[in-house]
Amino acid sequence: MKILLKLIRLAGLIIISVAAAMGLAFLVTVFSEKIILRLPEDYYFYQHHPVAEKAMIYLIVVPVVTFFGVLLGRRRGRTDEALEDMYDLYCIFRWLTDIRFILIVVWIVSLYCCFASATVVTKDKIICHSPLHPSGIAYEYKDVSRIRTGFGQKRFALLEYQKKGNFYYEIELDGKKKVFTVPSVNDRIERYAEETYLELEDFDQRLVSLGIPKQGDEKGFGACDLDQEYVDRFRRITTLR
Repeated sequence: MKILLKLIRLAGLIIISVAAAMGLAFLVTVFSEKIILRLPEDYYFYQHHPVAEKAMIYLIVVPVVTFFGVLLGRRRGRTDEALEDMYDLYCIFRWLTDIRFILIVVWIVSLYCCFASATVVTKDKIICHSPLHPSGIAYEYKDVSRIRTGFGQKRFALLEYQKKGNFYYEIELDGKKKVFTVPSVNDRIERYAEETYLELEDFDQRLVSLGIPKQGDEKGFGACDLDQEYVDRFRRITTLR
């Protein structure tokens, strides 16, 4: 019975933590779009840097899970010693309480760097945001020097788009690579709100029409587990036109 109760409490903790993390992610995303990126009303889509997207998960989920883990333990009347036995995350961070102010500052700065690292595509501009240039550096479509698109080939990879079967669309701007996989589209544009990934196909057609060199590779499309209509769209994009 005690084991069952522990499992129920653990499940409750996980559910609450996930809900809190999703809520925090939503609020931070809205803050990023409105305050940091200041997305123009007519933007088509945007996406954060792949490394930043990965780091966001840990920067949001870990603190939330740790907080609720500690809160649950204290509400049950447990001592610090018991908490050390029950919550590994709390045990890891407990000895850092003396520098918690520094940790909070580092967390905020890290989160800012993640959300400020994004590429925004509009009707005629590609705006590259970074922590050093939060307002963004605007380029024209013709400034893209190269296109590379295809499917990931690695069975195990740190970055999601490198995993086998995952589609990616990469452009090079000013010597820097910008990768799009699952962009956040402008919901006010009905065309893109109804047709998933259509924004990437339109973007590709615009760039190709400018004569920008393109390298496309269909290898690995069979491992893509999305609906066939999306796989077909990806294959059209990877085709050299």
